[in-house]
Amino acid sequence: MKKFNKYLCLIIVFVWLLAACDEEFETPPDVTTSEDFVDLRPQQSALKDQGGRTTCIVFAGVAAVEAAYKRIGYGEVDLSEEFINFARKSFYLHPIWTDIVDRGVDARETQLGHTGGGGGVGVVAELAKGFKIPLEPVMPYQSSNTYYQDNYQTLRDITVKSDAGEELLQRDYSNFNLDPGILTDTQLRAEKYYSVAQYREIDDAKDPAKIEAILKRGNEVVWDFAGAVPWETGGRDDNGIWQACGSCSIMGHSMLIVGYDKRDDDPDNHYFIVKNSWGNSWTATGGEGYTYISYDYLRNYGVAASYIVLANPPSEWPEIAFIGRWKFNYDGFKGDLDIYHIPGMAQYTFEYNYGVGAIPEVYDDYRIGTYYDTDGNAYKVNGSIKGNRIEFYFDIATPLQKWDEKLGRKFVYYLDQNNFMAGQHTDGDGKTYGGYARKAGLISGGSQTPRPFESKSYVDSSWDFYTEKATGTIEFVEDVSNQEDDFYLLNGTFTSSDGATTSAAQIKIPKAETNRAYIQIADIGNGEGAESFIGKHLSWEGGLITGNTPETGFPLPFYMIRQ
Repeated sequence: MKKFNKYLCLIIVFVWLLAACDEEFETPPDVTTSEDFVDLRPQQSALKDQGGRTTCIVFAGVAAVEAAYKRIGYGEVDLSEEFINFARKSFYLHPIWTDIVDRGVDARETQLGHTGGGGGVGVVAELAKGFKIPLEPVMPYQSSNTYYQDNYQTLRDITVKSDAGEELLQRDYSNFNLDPGILTDTQLRAEKYYSVAQYREIDDAKDPAKIEAILKRGNEVVWDFAGAVPWETGGRDDNGIWQACGSCSIMGHSMLIVGYDKRDDDPDNHYFIVKNSWGNSWTATGGEGYTYISYDYLRNYGVAASYIVLANPPSEWPEIAFIGRWKFNYDGFKGDLDIYHIPGMAQYTFEYNYGVGAIPEVYDDYRIGTYYDTDGNAYKVNGSIKGNRIEFYFDIATPLQKWDEKLGRKFVYYLDQNNFMAGQHTDGDGKTYGGYARKAGLISGGSQTPRPFESKSYVDSSWDFYTEKATGTIEFVEDVSNQEDDFYLLNGTFTSSDGATTSAAQIKIPKAETNRAYIQIADIGNGEGAESFIGKHLSWEGGLITGNTPETGFPLPFYMIRQ
């Protein structure tokens, strides 16, 4: 027997911590490995209790992630089971397209975020394919299975509608999943998120030798099973070791295997050491809060198994800030834009269902959410999200576009830290228009800008100006346009809201595209200096220009409202 502090870990730590040099390195704990005894308990996070909810799968998966970080020097990391459970359910896409088509354009395609079910192996896979987890304080675990029902009217409304036999739509699910009291900026803009860089599935979850081989490397095994309950006669022996039991009821469950013990001469007394999520319930005698399961238990009941090779350095996750219900205005046409999915996050769902023959192919996942116009008509929205940039499409002619299509108007918006995004969209004829979306609600359209848009439309006008970096007022007072030029040009003054900065401002309007505006401010204040803005005057709003800073830098949205 030997104490094994994995040499490979040292290499991994060196490389990975270079990418996360703000993290303080903690020497990984020694673990015990030998041919007949492996004990990885020292590198596990604290034991936890899932309470009365069916969330064992996230506890098993998250426990594996926490251990993966501990063994590469991050110390004790306590991650949010509540967050990953809610995210993987509310961001889910139902993979059977014919089911969606049969139920109509607003057919529910996600699940309710508070529900449980699935597999721990799936949790690990999802954390390697787009999902991430913040720390536990960001979204603390709720152990009561009635917590959401007791605290959120949006879920009670679903229950009432379901009990009345009414059809539940995606809008109903999103009323709850996107409830601003659940996924707030605290969850959607956390300082850092944790995820999996590499994992492997074990092809036979009933094979002790394959499980042992992974444990001897120092890697825990996430184990999904359908096995005998331990509280019925025959389910445990006198030492509390779970046993295969032909007369016992069967439960579906997920746990983390962290070792094995074969030191007894009698193979019937060999067992695996398991981290469960039931607190100190049904644990083994002398197990230090851990559960022991017999080899026969594993041979009889294993369903799926996997292990984490390497965890990613903690990082920001800017894309998740787009999740939510947005008040949306594109060129004066208004509605609600529900963003409940980040494209690519259904990759594992599609791969798994293709693998079991449930779908004919692995689809590209472009889904973002659903747009609802003021009449309540629904249009599926697809596209891509990268950083603070979102590109999305919806098509009036094809409201139910499949996950792998990009049909209709093309929108490109940029998001800031205040839950405001703006940019422009392109219609089928190639013309471009402005728009924006805000979680806080629509912006007032402002006083009427005289049409058609010319230099005289802007002379002696005052505008309330907003961008994340500064707010203030712009006054355009001087028309310096040249008749021979292909644009109108006006000079003016920008004054910051606090009165500390006054600087020159200018607006340029192309004569061939008079809804477009280029704004330059010599100094926007707050130490930011000069800034340029590219916007569009919304056609069906009185006096509202929205847009973004140039894409050559880090684009941020802005708006101007005519006083």
